[in-house]
Amino acid sequence: MTEEMTEEMIEEQTEEMTEGEEKRITLEVSSIDEAIEEASRQWKIPAENIRAQVISETREGFLGIFGSKKLKVEVRAIIMENQTDLITRGIKFMNETLKLMDINAESKISETEKNTLDIYGDEAEDYVVGRYGDCIRAMEYLVNLALRDPKKEPRLKIDSCGYRARRTKSLERLAEATARQAVKFGRPVRLDPMASWERWVIHNTLKNRDDVTTESIGEPPTRKVVIMPKFDPDNVRAPGPATMRFRAQKERSERNNRNNNSNSRGRFRR
Repeated sequence: MTEEMTEEMIEEQTEEMTEGEEKRITLEVSSIDEAIEEASRQWKIPAENIRAQVISETREGFLGIFGSKKLKVEVRAIIMENQTDLITRGIKFMNETLKLMDINAESKISETEKNTLDIYGDEAEDYVVGRYGDCIRAMEYLVNLALRDPKKEPRLKIDSCGYRARRTKSLERLAEATARQAVKFGRPVRLDPMASWERWVIHNTLKNRDDVTTESIGEPPTRKVVIMPKFDPDNVRAPGPATMRFRAQKERSERNNRNNNSNSRGRFRR
């Protein structure tokens, strides 16, 4: 499915999203992650606020045995008007956790971002953020695992000492610099593995550029963004070794994903 086809489908089936509404769309993709990230780019909302469910699965090729797999996925985006209960439980949970960890810090509702807890205090910068944001990602995973109903509630985010704002600006600079590198050398450039909201920043930063395109490959927690130069019909040349290696790796990754999905369904049937 091409980017142009996807944009037309979304424009026809969705309107401007308003707070408290739920929007749905059905996409044909090769994986659930692809559907979520495509909708995230088009709707301009974080992937954490998007739910996806497989409706059907088909396989192209002879007798449906050979060929690539296609999933029909229903994607819905939920912007909740009021998440007071979840945030209140999150504040209580985080304050108790910080106390048990003997960290001099507390949590409160963020004044700048929705569904976000802001952890502040004398030891927040050193012990909550951690090196490269590892600690804050672990706390975010923990609080959502303990409290959140993924079918009804959006993901609760954790921030501390302005980390998310600094990280966002850093990712935007990284995206622009990497895009220039991809265009200059005419080959795809892979970034380090990132969280879903960090990948969304990369996609969103470069979505309006005419000279590059972005795509996520792999499976969490090693899923990463690849920035690729767009094809220029006025400057046709054969793909280089780096491009061929990337295409081969992408094909292997898709085959592994299909095999893993098939094995999982087999275990459930038994």
